[in-house]
Amino acid sequence: MSVPAVETKPRTSRRVRDLLAVNFGNALEWYDWNIYTIFAPYFAVQFFNPDDSTSAFLATLAVFAVGFVARPIGGYLFGSFADRVGRRQALFVAMMLTALGSLIIAVTPTYENIGIFASAILVAARLLQGLAHGGEMGTSVTYLVERAPKGRRAFFGSTSWVSVVIGTILATLMGLLMNGLLSEEQMGSWGWRIAFGVGAALGLYALYLRRNLVETDAFKEQAEDVAAEGKTEVPGEPKHRAGLLSYGRGLFVIFGVSAGGSLMFYTWLIYLPTYSRVEFGQDATSSLTAGLIAQVAFLFLILGAGLLGDRIGRRPLVIAFGAVFVVLTWPVYHLVDGSFAALLAAMIISLAGLALLFGVNGAVWAEALPTHVRAAGVAGTLSLSTALFGGTAPYLNAWLTENGRGDWFIIYMIIIAGFTLVTGLVMRESKDYALTR
Repeated sequence: MSVPAVETKPRTSRRVRDLLAVNFGNALEWYDWNIYTIFAPYFAVQFFNPDDSTSAFLATLAVFAVGFVARPIGGYLFGSFADRVGRRQALFVAMMLTALGSLIIAVTPTYENIGIFASAILVAARLLQGLAHGGEMGTSVTYLVERAPKGRRAFFGSTSWVSVVIGTILATLMGLLMNGLLSEEQMGSWGWRIAFGVGAALGLYALYLRRNLVETDAFKEQAEDVAAEGKTEVPGEPKHRAGLLSYGRGLFVIFGVSAGGSLMFYTWLIYLPTYSRVEFGQDATSSLTAGLIAQVAFLFLILGAGLLGDRIGRRPLVIAFGAVFVVLTWPVYHLVDGSFAALLAAMIISLAGLALLFGVNGAVWAEALPTHVRAAGVAGTLSLSTALFGGTAPYLNAWLTENGRGDWFIIYMIIIAGFTLVTGLVMRESKDYALTR
């Protein structure tokens, strides 16, 4: 199928509208996902035994990790669905389930009212969100990269991380707003429910935006090829399209790049303000404000890295990310001491290093696999890696710190950064790969 050399203005405009629609929904997905961590210190005793607040908080973080158990399953299911019937339909269903999960959390009675059933409902809601979230990230990145104009795949893929950070910023702003308007007692009693309710309500608007997404050219071309194969296939002869497990090298690259990225993301961006509050007693407003400033800077750093990745390639930035965190993780982590300035400095330094990877990893994932298994391979492998390294990060960090072994977690981060560094060294440059293959 021939592709016009120059896009018309209406098509370019529609491409931008689709980019915004996908990223708005992605931002809300991450808002819904991340308010859990931000508000965990407040609602922990609402869902678990309030007699031991420390155990309740750790149990709440464990449920955060449980949500990630469902992500690889959701990633593969939604990704396979996207490879069969299209990316746009998978993105619509994922948004609907995420909003439903937030609504359930917002209205669930407390442990005091229904006992252990409150804990069970919380787990069920997070599993539901985990299924949807597993499909959302991989499928949305696949969609954005496939919809990108020539020479802008890394940049378009990087916008998915901009929407992730915007969702995180919205969650942080919600935390700041609620802390400013309500007392500590009100926050722990009912204030946290507002944050989840808002996410559920805004999800309806995201569904409205996604209802008319244009399917990608890469998917439509492979669907036409499959239809043509069905007409010409010789009985008894195998189809030429290999299954997902036949692309081991591509799956390894996706897994290795995702390992370091997910661990650093959930440690430095999501959990670090909470860590500073719990470990050093930093004021909630102070820690959330530091996180918010660092997140805003992160937005621009990601986009800049995406443009750089389209110019010089993906591999140099993956290698640079691994090297930065192997060298700087130990000293930067030890900057955190409960003060605003130290937390802000640690977050900006670490997020600058993380932006190197996030500017190109969306393109790396999509370019690692052919179209007919791309969404399933990206969503499933990304979700598995994120579940192993990202979802467990807050709980592992809190547990090791609680037991006086906080430095073990730092060593663990350095090892995983080294793994991603090795992945960058052995991967092939994919900047000029064709997606329709």
